[in-house]
Amino acid sequence: MRGLLRPALTLLAAGLAFGHAAGAQPTAADVKLLFSTPQDVADTWGKLHFGATPMQKVRDCEPPGFTVACCRPRPDGSWDVYGQVFTRDAVATDTAAKNTWKLVHATTRDGSRFEGIETVFEADPGAWTDHLGLAYNPDAKEFLALKLRIDDNGFGYRAYFSPDGLHWAEHPRNPLFYDCDSMGLFWSPQVHRFVSTNKTLQPFLKHLRDHGGTHPQNQNDALRDRRVIAIRSSPDGRQWEPADSMLDVWNRIGNYKPLPAQFMTTPDAADPPDLEFYRGIGFWYHDRSFMVVLNYAASAHPQSRGKHAPQLDTEWWVSRDGLGWERPYREINAVGDSFPGVVCITHNPLLIGGMVLFHFGNRLLGVPQDRISYVAARANAEFSTLPFAMPGADLELNAAVPSADRAFATQQAYVMVAVLDDQGQVVPGFEAEKCVIQSADKIDLPLRWEGRSARDLAGRTLRLRFHLRSASIYAVSSRS
Repeated sequence: MRGLLRPALTLLAAGLAFGHAAGAQPTAADVKLLFSTPQDVADTWGKLHFGATPMQKVRDCEPPGFTVACCRPRPDGSWDVYGQVFTRDAVATDTAAKNTWKLVHATTRDGSRFEGIETVFEADPGAWTDHLGLAYNPDAKEFLALKLRIDDNGFGYRAYFSPDGLHWAEHPRNPLFYDCDSMGLFWSPQVHRFVSTNKTLQPFLKHLRDHGGTHPQNQNDALRDRRVIAIRSSPDGRQWEPADSMLDVWNRIGNYKPLPAQFMTTPDAADPPDLEFYRGIGFWYHDRSFMVVLNYAASAHPQSRGKHAPQLDTEWWVSRDGLGWERPYREINAVGDSFPGVVCITHNPLLIGGMVLFHFGNRLLGVPQDRISYVAARANAEFSTLPFAMPGADLELNAAVPSADRAFATQQAYVMVAVLDDQGQVVPGFEAEKCVIQSADKIDLPLRWEGRSARDLAGRTLRLRFHLRSASIYAVSSRS
């Protein structure tokens, strides 16, 4: 399912990955090891599996009157929050609509109460959609907002820039390109680029025809389009790769032109044959990116036939660079029991109080800190971490022993941890039998070897060797 990238991006991403894979020595820094895919583990024995955590409601809250789009931490522990107020024209539709939108800024300390709400930009009325992407470029110290406006060519992606989040200017060469009416936006520090995860259409012989493949003026029976995701990227938000536009999205004038297939991220043979990707919102998290994708399938039910069917479910995706995506958690509904009332996230997470939080108007959803993904084992299994430079700090384990889905296994579940040196040998005094964890479910379990801390090994290149059964391991972190 991973789309092909143009050579420049492929070489850049490969070069960044090669430095680690070739065995470059880690530099001393805070440690955070996440577990999402087999790339995060080595020297495995037994049967491991990787999973993701569905969101749960954290609490109800008062609606702030805007939709959150982007969050950034402040030095005092609070967060800057940028969002949108969108008002739809109740009379006109399509290109004649006089919809309005404005950007607002606020701050929050808990993710549910917002202070100092102020309008920082307001657009003239027009045929705007309610989709908004907003992200920050730390290289240029500049914000980018992407907004869609409909014209005769389709959905024009228009850019707005700000040096501080408070003063905004429209890009003079808007629109940047044309594509479909849904998108996410974030900054990838791995490739130093903005990444847009927008919906696009792929010509596809759909078994069940519905909205998107049966427009009244679409006379081409071969075009039974399915919704897929295009991954575009840009170093500055002005020049995008690919720069191609999907014009005449409704095929009204016979000028329909989809994107080149290599830029489409599409379902694969492991998916149901009618699966489509309706919307994807991604964000960067520590050393990788995650995306919540809203899945879709047409319906044969008489009340849904020929138009939008009910949305299917949601899914966690993961990527090392934001450009090529993996889907190891297909059977897990990312937004949990809140779906379908909450169909997709709208912003990068707030990290507050040991939680990864997403705001949905009148409620907060989330997962505990670093628990988006995990590695687990039903029976006995072993693995080693990737090498890291041990800082002068204690190590903490984020784990559930037993796993959340194996609560009955309390008596049999365990995690044991050994410390390995740079030759893969157990460091004397740090054997696995000296660090045994049972009946624990916390994000900050202290790792001790009969009372001894790994900070005694500061400055050395190490690995951890895990032995586990009926347990889930989410992360390892250092704590001074």
